[in-house]
Amino acid sequence: MKRTDLQDPVAYLASLPERFPHVRRWCIAYSGGLDSEVLLSAAALVLPTASLVAIHINHQLQVDADAWEKRCQRRAADLGVQFLSAKVEPLGRSEVAARDARYGAFAQMLTPNDALLMAHHADDQAETLLFRLCRGAGVAGLSGMPETRPFSTALLIRPFLKFPRQILYQWAMSHQLEWIEDPSNTSPGYDRNYLRLNVFPNLRDRWPQIAKRFSETAGHMREAQSLLQEIAQEDLHACAEFPEVLKLPVLSALSSARIQNVLRYWLAQWSLSLSEKQFQQICVQFLSNGTNPERELRLTPQWQLRTYRQRLFLCPMVNPDLVGRHDEDSTNAKLQNSMELALGKLSLPASLIDSELALTLKTGLKNVKIKPRGRAGSKGLSQLFQETGVPPWLRSQWPLICDHQGVLLVPGICFASRWHKNDDSVGAWQPFGLSGEPFFVSLQYHLDPSQNPTFTGYA
Repeated sequence: MKRTDLQDPVAYLASLPERFPHVRRWCIAYSGGLDSEVLLSAAALVLPTASLVAIHINHQLQVDADAWEKRCQRRAADLGVQFLSAKVEPLGRSEVAARDARYGAFAQMLTPNDALLMAHHADDQAETLLFRLCRGAGVAGLSGMPETRPFSTALLIRPFLKFPRQILYQWAMSHQLEWIEDPSNTSPGYDRNYLRLNVFPNLRDRWPQIAKRFSETAGHMREAQSLLQEIAQEDLHACAEFPEVLKLPVLSALSSARIQNVLRYWLAQWSLSLSEKQFQQICVQFLSNGTNPERELRLTPQWQLRTYRQRLFLCPMVNPDLVGRHDEDSTNAKLQNSMELALGKLSLPASLIDSELALTLKTGLKNVKIKPRGRAGSKGLSQLFQETGVPPWLRSQWPLICDHQGVLLVPGICFASRWHKNDDSVGAWQPFGLSGEPFFVSLQYHLDPSQNPTFTGYA
C-alpha cells in the first residue's frame, strides 16, 4: 500500500477488492460514532453499494440506544446501503462484557465470503498496547490488533489501523459528516477511557509520534510472535505422540523458555491458557524428577494434566456420576459390533455378538481375575491394564463383557481362556478425548509408538 494512501481513507478502501477478491459482501461495523461514520461514508464512495451492509449492534446500555439505532438506519438509507441491526444483552456494563456481546452478534450475522470492516485506527492500537502492557501481557498480547484475521466464518479487516485518528477527524470535517457522541466514551471509569483521556494526551504532548511508534512496536511483536510460533510448532512435532499426549523425555530436554513456549502453544489449541504459577508447578511436579512419577495438575474445573509412563496427558475431567460400578443387562441380543457408551466407543467381535451366551456389560469391577487365553495362570485386571499401558484414571471406566462365570472379554486386551472360538479380534475400547472422538486408537502406543499408524506428529 502506498504511503500516500495512508492519508486518504477512500483510496485505502478502494484497494480492498483487489486485495481480497474472494469477499462478496463488505459488512461495516457501524456504531454511528466518528470512526465508523467515516468508514461507512468512505466505503459507500468506492465499494459497490450492492455489496455493502451496515451492521449496528444495540447494547441497550444507554438511554439513547434505540434513538442511535434509528439514526444509523436513516443514515444507511440515505447512502443506499443495506442496514442490519441486533439488540444484545451484555452480561455486565464492563467493556469486556459489551465487546463479547457485540462480537457474538457479529458472528451470528456473518456468512462465508463476508468481510467485517471495523474502524479501529492507530490511536486505538496504541491504547491497546498500553492497556495490555499494564495488564502484564506477553509477546502475543503486545502484538496488538491484527489488520486482518479470520472471524467466525468470515474475515475481519481493520482498514484504518495505520491511520491516526486525526486523519479520520479531518476527513469527517471536510465531508461535513455528523456522528454520535457516546457519553460512555468520556467516563474515566473504563480503563481504556482513562488511558485515552488522562494518559495519552500527556504522552502525545511529549512524543507527538507516539501512536506511530506504538504501531511499529506492535509490528515488531507480531514478527517475534510468528517466530515463537514456528519454534513451538517444531518442538510440538518432536514432543507430541498424540494430539493430547506429549513425550516427557523429549519435552524435558528443551530449555525452560522453549518448554513454556511449546506448552502454551499446545494448550492454546484447546483454548486453554497457562499461568506462570501453573508453569512452575509443571516444572516442579512433572519435569524435575527424572523418573516422572504419576502426577496430576488441574488447570481448570474442566481440564487437567496427568503423567503416566513418561507421558504428559491433557485430560478432560470425568463426571464422577459416569464412573464407578455400572451394570447393563446387555444380553447378546442387545450388544452390537459398534456401540457408543457414555464415556467412549466400544467395538466387539462378531463371533461374540452371534453367540448364544447371556452377556452383561459391566464397569468398575475390582479385585477381579481372568485367565487370559493363550497364557498360563490367572491375571488380575490391574496387572493386565499395567501390561498394556492403560493409564490408571481410565481403568475404572473400562467396559467388561461378562457371562455367568465372570469376565469373558476385556475389550482390546484379551478373552478368557474358556472362550471357545479362535478369534483374531478382541474388540476395542476407545475412551472419548477432548473433541468427543476416541482418545486411544491402540493401547500399544504407550509401549511402542511405531505400532500406531494414525498419528505421526504435528506438521
